[in-house]
Amino acid sequence: MDTLGQDVRYALRRLVKSPGFTLVAVFTLALGIGANSAIFSVVDAVLLKPLPYHEPERLVALYHLSEGGRAPMSGPNFTDLRKLSDTLTDAAALSRYRTILTGRGEPVRLDAAEISAGLFDLLGVRPLLGRTFSDDDNQPGRTNVVVLSYGAWQQRFGGDGDVIGKSVTLDGVSKEIVGIMPPGFSYPADRALWTPIEYTTAFLSGQRASWYLTVVGRAAPGVPLDRVTTEVQTIGKQLAKQYPDMNEGVDFTAISLHEATVGNIRTAVLVLLGAVGLVLLIACANVANLLLARAAARESEMAVRAALGAGRWRLVRQLLTESVILSFIGAGLGLLIAVWGIEFLIELRPQGIPRLDDVGVDTTVAVFTLGLALATGLIFGMVPAFQSTRTGLASTLKEGGRGALTSRSGARMRGALVVAEMAVAVTLLAGAGLLIRSFAKLASVDPGFRVAQALTFELTLPDSRYRDEAQEVSFFDQLLPRLRAIPGVQEAGAVLSLPLSGASIVLSFEVDGRPPVPPSQQPAMQVRVATTEYFKAIGIPLERGRLFDAFDREGAPPVVLLTEAAVKQYFPNEDPIGKKIRLGWGRGEGKPTAGGEVVGIIGDVKDAGLAEAEPPQLYLPYAQWPIHGMSVVLATSVPPESVAEPARRAVYEVDPNMPASNVRTLDTLVAASISQPRFYMLLLSIFAGVALVLAAIGIFGVLSYSVAQRTREIGIRMALGAKRGTVLGLVVRQAMVLAGAGVAIGMVAAHYLSRMLTSLLFATGPGDPLTFAAVAGVLTGVALIASYVPAMRATRVDPILALRAE
Repeated sequence: MDTLGQDVRYALRRLVKSPGFTLVAVFTLALGIGANSAIFSVVDAVLLKPLPYHEPERLVALYHLSEGGRAPMSGPNFTDLRKLSDTLTDAAALSRYRTILTGRGEPVRLDAAEISAGLFDLLGVRPLLGRTFSDDDNQPGRTNVVVLSYGAWQQRFGGDGDVIGKSVTLDGVSKEIVGIMPPGFSYPADRALWTPIEYTTAFLSGQRASWYLTVVGRAAPGVPLDRVTTEVQTIGKQLAKQYPDMNEGVDFTAISLHEATVGNIRTAVLVLLGAVGLVLLIACANVANLLLARAAARESEMAVRAALGAGRWRLVRQLLTESVILSFIGAGLGLLIAVWGIEFLIELRPQGIPRLDDVGVDTTVAVFTLGLALATGLIFGMVPAFQSTRTGLASTLKEGGRGALTSRSGARMRGALVVAEMAVAVTLLAGAGLLIRSFAKLASVDPGFRVAQALTFELTLPDSRYRDEAQEVSFFDQLLPRLRAIPGVQEAGAVLSLPLSGASIVLSFEVDGRPPVPPSQQPAMQVRVATTEYFKAIGIPLERGRLFDAFDREGAPPVVLLTEAAVKQYFPNEDPIGKKIRLGWGRGEGKPTAGGEVVGIIGDVKDAGLAEAEPPQLYLPYAQWPIHGMSVVLATSVPPESVAEPARRAVYEVDPNMPASNVRTLDTLVAASISQPRFYMLLLSIFAGVALVLAAIGIFGVLSYSVAQRTREIGIRMALGAKRGTVLGLVVRQAMVLAGAGVAIGMVAAHYLSRMLTSLLFATGPGDPLTFAAVAGVLTGVALIASYVPAMRATRVDPILALRAE
């Protein structure tokens, strides 16, 4: 320990005496370590940390499987699965919805969830105050109770400790507050409150074809996931035989709740972690080159110490101590960079990445950073340490004062490090280039509607105050003219679920005149409800036929519109106009079946995302099929944001208890739909840019050192008649050899590694030749620029001064 203390003190003195070298090395390492720590914090929070529930490894998500994709469950299927399963100790269901809170200042729309009573117990979460739901709370007529989230309790009730037992008005209905959940709990994400699902006859046994429930289960102790999945699949087949009309072709499956929460972002996050790892390798190569150059100046010192009895391991340990100290100082600064980087990542807040609120510098991230610092210090310090202690005093004197590090072997080592830097930079630039090219193509996709100059907001008409369809229709009959009267508003309309929202209803349908088929075999398409002027407000074109008009109201013959995709898929060889379509909506509920005569064909619009194909869609007129939740679209001739406040006032004039929520422009909606690929592209581009700069610095440093070491040689060449252009070409050629080798190796590596990006690319292949050619050109150009200053310095060598110095 005494010897280690001596090494540390000596290393610190050496670093203080070389402030320029220390600052460059520390900043380079801080950049690499900080970026790695920031991305690791995301990996840790999103992928590695267990869910914040009791024994989260036993929690599973249960789904229907239809046409190869996972889908929500129906009430009756959930009820039967819960009864029949032996591998699950319990299962709970929930349905997301939005509700209007009144009586607490201005009306506000909150995200909520209807749940079965066992959800909180299943997750192992106890209330902070009061109680959660019991089985009685799910029974018909007993559901007027509510549990608040900690955030809603603080924001809406001021953290009142006596709130339990008090009433709150939701959608015009008084509900008793029975519990407050602890801080940090929110399942599903961002819920402000929970109410009980009402176990009606329809929920328990009637609406088997209505899929809308998220179902969570807890595996029995010691039961593995694959056994749960096998049993759930068996139950699915059993129910398919028992209810062939509704369940035929519908399989069941189970996955871990963690996997269901993480979704499909694992590959992307791991790619980012790999990318910052490559940036750190480049940083290590740069610092290793700095240490090699520094060690060359210390060869005499090392030789003398060896001559005085210091063993090779003693010298290696001293040099490694210096590199590790450098690395730990860089890690300290890197943690500050990581904190800033995490704030930047959270500020971007891309859509679809879960648990971002859990990202931060905690003990795990700090330990990771320290471990990374130790490993980094050893990695970049090992080669210079062993290289500089490879020869002793005799060999140093034998080469006339030029030891191993100033000899050809030392030059080859520095050149190899630069080649490695270039190869890694090529790999990162190729990945970033592919994502940039992919994003450019994605952003240029036509969504099927007019994006510019439009504002949108959401409204929900509560059942308690809008008890019949006439009242719902009347609300919009009063609201839309007021919105059109706002200066700058050109048109106003409303729709059930906006394009690119992914919140569509899919219903089976029948076409009159075609042979009947069982419900489970009927085709299906997305169904939207729209007011008359919605299509003009959002700019969806009419292809043929007509749009909805003022006469398409209750009492008039029901009508529908189809999109081109629906026509191509379901009416490929016939004209659908005039055909009559009957939807699954309303069957068995004492209501007329929705649908009507096809009167027009409109353009396709995107739904799940710009990268997805346009789905077949059917539109119903709002005046014939009113529904509670609608999104309003305003086409404007002025900046859309300027009409937001007048629009809120117009809503208030029609109903003072109706808040306009989620107010945003349509271009914001489109931007949000591609926020995740933009996030990946931006981060990988930043990492690639850093790698490019570090690689350029590496080439510059090696060539500068080479020119300094070859001053005598260059002086002799010029004394013997070499022209400046010849000397310039000599240095540039050295740079091009290093760059060419790095580019060639990097291209091969990028060719294979870019396949990891396949799932993140749109209309761009992982081996896109244009991208690879651009990357090769950029790296070559950067190498030329980096070699220019050392090359010009070489041409200014004075032969007389060079020879006199020797």
